[in-house]
Amino acid sequence: MDTAAEQQTDRTPFFALLVSYAMVYFSLMIALVAVPWFVLETTGSAARTGIVAAIQGIPMIFAGIFGGVIVDRIGFKRTAMISDLVAGFAFGMIPLLYYTTGITFWQLLFFVFMRATFDTPGFTARHSMMPDIAGRAGIRLERANSMVQTLMQSAMLLAPASAGILIGIIGSSSVLWISTGMFFVSVTTVGLFIPTLVPSSQGSVQSQTRYLGQLKGGLSFVFGTRIILALMITVMAVQFVRANQMVILPVYGHDIFQSASAFGFMFGAMGAGGLVTAIAFGIWGHRWPRRGVILIGASSLGFMFFMLAATPPYWIILVGMFITGLMNGPMIPLVFTMIQENTPAEFRGRVFGLYDAAIFTAMVPGRLLAGLLIEWTSLVQTLLIIGLSYILAVVGMILNPNLRDLRPPVSGDTEPKPEEDSPSSDSDPEAAPPLEPGKARS
Repeated sequence: MDTAAEQQTDRTPFFALLVSYAMVYFSLMIALVAVPWFVLETTGSAARTGIVAAIQGIPMIFAGIFGGVIVDRIGFKRTAMISDLVAGFAFGMIPLLYYTTGITFWQLLFFVFMRATFDTPGFTARHSMMPDIAGRAGIRLERANSMVQTLMQSAMLLAPASAGILIGIIGSSSVLWISTGMFFVSVTTVGLFIPTLVPSSQGSVQSQTRYLGQLKGGLSFVFGTRIILALMITVMAVQFVRANQMVILPVYGHDIFQSASAFGFMFGAMGAGGLVTAIAFGIWGHRWPRRGVILIGASSLGFMFFMLAATPPYWIILVGMFITGLMNGPMIPLVFTMIQENTPAEFRGRVFGLYDAAIFTAMVPGRLLAGLLIEWTSLVQTLLIIGLSYILAVVGMILNPNLRDLRPPVSGDTEPKPEEDSPSSDSDPEAAPPLEPGKARS
């Protein structure tokens, strides 16, 4: 077997990328419990805990919009490594200062802000590497993205509970050392086992005009490629509702069942359902009708809100949450697959950066709105209002002509439209020739 054939079936980089995803997902989910608990332990202030939670969403929006160009310039592998190094450093500084000189609240905010700023470019780089890494491993994109979704669902199920147990044993500040270590495992794995495969519009940092031209090129590509724009709008609507869950489900568990564990099992039941169909999607997803997966996944969340508004017995709620997870589980890996199929390599950083920015832009007001509606009306009325609004969103998805033909694009040699001030000779000398991108539908 010649070298080219060996590269085409090399699975080591693919499994290394999965390890990187796993380390980052588990690290962030552990920190999701450890950081707020640390704030409560050290300040005793619920208000300050809320500030720490809120400040994480803001940099993710701007990093998604403006960081995609940087991802495309310096390369996917380098971006993933730099992002994980900075995030690991930020997490590590919190317990380091706490155990040495002491840490102030404003220092804590700074390091949380720093970590959040670099999260988005790191995930953008990993999503952008996946098509070429999976292609060389001979693995379908649907299956590759379902594996990533499975890792995320597993982290949601296992990491928060594990963090809670560890906090009781070693304390919240020490648990942050574990999050730090996971980021450095990710850096090492990417550095050692993932080659520099994808030459995008990389090169040294150049003038502001060049940067703005590339940013404009990314925005033009997204808004000029109807299928990608339609998918982003769809995901924004879904994430707006999913963000409500993080406010509504805890209140529901507290007000209806007077139990924190009730909320935990509700969330876990939905995660378990999503895990089942994420795995199934990896096996059979390439045969499933794409439009059906999108519409069923989006509709499931509306079903959940109406079910909760009826305040049925607890076991029915658990079954309903599991079914919601089953219906919603394949949607996100399919969306990733379609965006990757329709985006040439040199645009991936910007496209996935804008995708992440869109998600966080929807999540922040979604959480705020849910809390305000509960205070202004009631929990049940809020559930009905959101459920009815979501019906309108799903109807919009059904009527959207750009979500009717979701078949994979036909492979061809069509090149993307040239960008304004596009570099011609400053690409990464280490990079191997890219795999031929599919023809982007617009």
